[in-house]
Formats: sequence, structure tokens, C-alpha cells
Amino acid sequence: MRSRDRSLRLVRAWLNPEPSSAASDWARRMWMRAANGVGDALQWLRMRLLGPENKAAHLLTGERGEEIVYWHLQHMGWKILARRWRSPGEHGDIDLVAYDGAALCFIEVKTRTSRGMIPAVLAVDADKRRMLRQMARLYLRRQSKEKRPEKTRFDVVEVYLERDGNHAVHLHRDAFGWSDRRRRYRD
Repeated sequence: MRSRDRSLRLVRAWLNPEPSSAASDWARRMWMRAANGVGDALQWLRMRLLGPENKAAHLLTGERGEEIVYWHLQHMGWKILARRWRSPGEHGDIDLVAYDGAALCFIEVKTRTSRGMIPAVLAVDADKRRMLRQMARLYLRRQSKEKRPEKTRFDVVEVYLERDGNHAVHLHRDAFGWSDRRRRYRD
């Protein structure tokens, strides 16, 4: 019986602590422990859903480039259907999916902070093209047969961020096809 009374007293103190007592100290510690546990759980959930707060500089640069291209294509009259499209259980994503007239375009954005010897478009290597084709197939399979476009293409957009805050955007339409037999880079 004493144990039960003590437990009830501790629970009451925990729920409604008195200003200065051993029970209120215990209650404060229990609230802090519970809050820390909940805080840790919420932090884990936030990280899982939203990702880390501090992203690497190259990831932030890439996101900035994708944002620039998004608005650039909107200004050109393209209809953007998806940004960073992913398929559950698959590795990779498509930066942008958009209509340019009647053509459905799967767009890969490459952003650089300086112009090197090699153009950014060449960073879309065979592995990246294979992944983009696979993701495009998955995207098209989710469309009903009636809504699937007759014409599709893969575009690569280069974004060069200048130090003065300006940027240059280069669109390479039909940069590669559904197979590696034809590989063209053109404006």
C-alpha cells in the first residue's frame, strides 16, 4: 500500500509539481526526460521527411540551378508537370518533367559555379542516361495509354552561376535518346 501511495504522490507531483520539493525536482527531471525523448523522435521524423538542415554546398548549388531552370522554362511557355520526380523504391530522380508544345521532356539540370574546360552537359554520362531512361519509363507507365504523348525527348540544361549574381542557361534539346546509339548535343 505504501508503494502505491508513493507512486500516486509522484504522479500527482509530476502532473502538478509544487514549487520546491523533492517530488517537484523528480517531476521536472521526468518531464525533461520525456520531452527529450519526444524531441529526439520529432527530430528523427523531421530529418526523415525533410532531410538535414545543413545541406552540402554542391546540393544547394544544384537546387538553385533547378529553381532557375524551372522559372526559365515557365517564362519560355513550357508547362511544368513535375519537379524532382521519384518513383518509390527506385534510385534516382528526374529534375523536371515538362511539355514543350506537344513533346514531353525529361529534363536533367547541371549547375556549375565556374566554367571549366569540360561543359556541364558532358556530366550526363552513360550511367546517368540509363537511370534517366529507367525513371522516364516508370513515369510513362503511370500515365494512361490515352494520355501518353507520342513524342518524348531528353533535354539537358546547363546553368552557370556567375560571381556577380547573374547566371547563364543553356538548353540542349534532345540531348540523348532512348538508346545510346545516337548521342547528340546541340542547342
